[in-house]
Amino acid sequence: MSLGNWLAPSLLLRKTLWSESLAAHRCLLLASALTLFAAAADQLAAPILQTTSPLWASAAWLLLVWRRGKSELVPADSPIGRSLSPRRLAAFTAAHIVVVLVARLSTSAFQHVAGTATVGGTLVAAWKLSVLFPTLLLFPLPLWKELRRAYGPEGLAALAALLRCLPRRAMEALWPWYGLALGRFVYTLSWFFVPGLGYERDLTPTLTGPQQDTTLVFACSGISGIELFGYLFGFVALLDWNRLRKGRALFIYVVGVFAMLLGNALRITSLVVLANRGFVDFVSRFHISAGTIFFFVIFLVYLSLTYKWMLRQTNSPVRLGPNM
Repeated sequence: MSLGNWLAPSLLLRKTLWSESLAAHRCLLLASALTLFAAAADQLAAPILQTTSPLWASAAWLLLVWRRGKSELVPADSPIGRSLSPRRLAAFTAAHIVVVLVARLSTSAFQHVAGTATVGGTLVAAWKLSVLFPTLLLFPLPLWKELRRAYGPEGLAALAALLRCLPRRAMEALWPWYGLALGRFVYTLSWFFVPGLGYERDLTPTLTGPQQDTTLVFACSGISGIELFGYLFGFVALLDWNRLRKGRALFIYVVGVFAMLLGNALRITSLVVLANRGFVDFVSRFHISAGTIFFFVIFLVYLSLTYKWMLRQTNSPVRLGPNM
């Protein structure tokens, strides 16, 4: 057999496998887009379902799967490469209609507990996530197992986006204890720079100074810094998703949350010291807007120290084309 006779079928097979892989990727993107738009439609049709968590999770999954490109772990002849069957699309649509109808019928019974820390409020919060369940009907269970293996990191990132409100709720629940610990920590640091500084232990601890007293409320918890860190880190992760070491990125994210809490304590300490060193007007005028700038600077410093460590080091030349 001549080399030309051997190369022709080989190239044809390679192009076929590549097109099938692209078809699988497009089908998955279509399912992701359907999930996002259907979740938004459910919330418009039944206002009691309104929450941003499913939308963030769907958008994160869609963007990361698009950013990832085709996965080598999905066989080229996988059933996902076929178009979504009309039967499964009909089941998907019917499930969303059921979610909306049940939500609208139960609105009057649960509206008064929505958003509260009660059993009913918890049930409403869980029901808001039900807009994502119909997506399970788009593919058979064995195929979902295949997708979990192929797109596991993207799934974990989408789960993190789904639980993005968890830090705020956890902080609200822990604030009576965390607020006391934060107040004591800030007092210990500030005491070295502010002679005569006092500390009043309370649910909202107060640092009494010679020129200004500082009371710590929930807004001083640093939760805004944690949320800002999550948005910025997520944007960086999206841009560099294909170069990230996913395990290291997760570790850096978790450590970064604690870094923001430490930075928040240092921020409050600096405000206490400045206010009691003759800069009361400056602190009163700029302490809110300066907080965002302070957290942004902390993020940049932290990212500069950890960025290279969480990236894959690629020394091999870049190859273009279907086999890159």
